[in-house]
Amino acid sequence: MILQRSSELAIRAALFLAQQAPGKLSPVHEIAARTGVSKAYLAKILQRLAGAGLVRSFRGPGKGMELGRAPAFINLDSIVCAIEGPRTEDECVLGIGICSKETPCTLHSDWIPIRTAIQALLQNTTLAKLVEIAQDHPNKSVERMIGERNSSAQAQVSRGRRHS
Repeated sequence: MILQRSSELAIRAALFLAQQAPGKLSPVHEIAARTGVSKAYLAKILQRLAGAGLVRSFRGPGKGMELGRAPAFINLDSIVCAIEGPRTEDECVLGIGICSKETPCTLHSDWIPIRTAIQALLQNTTLAKLVEIAQDHPNKSVERMIGERNSSAQAQVSRGRRHS
């Protein structure tokens, strides 16, 4: 359940759109330049987000992209699912197929609390929250702050596992 690179890029692109004034259309080349993604690759990512209704695309003069819903109604989980597809609860962290209580891999018992924490983080973090974080910390990139929060969450999971 660790995020694919395309999901990370989709989150960055969606965050960029969330930081724009309502109604402002952003051309793909502008989003690509600001997020450090190639225009062709970003177009494919945005197409998937559009298919899920998370962004809208407009053609013609003044063409561009905007969010399909208000940032408060788009969580990171919806972005990841649009890019990676739905995840199943028995995906193995080692990639060896089905991993469940009945057929566990060697990391199963350690992975469950981490998977649960990641899933909660994705479901409970909206684009609006990321925009708010970015505004509260103008000298820090949101990507760096997310990494710091994830490290903190992983440390809490590790502490909880040691005390169990």
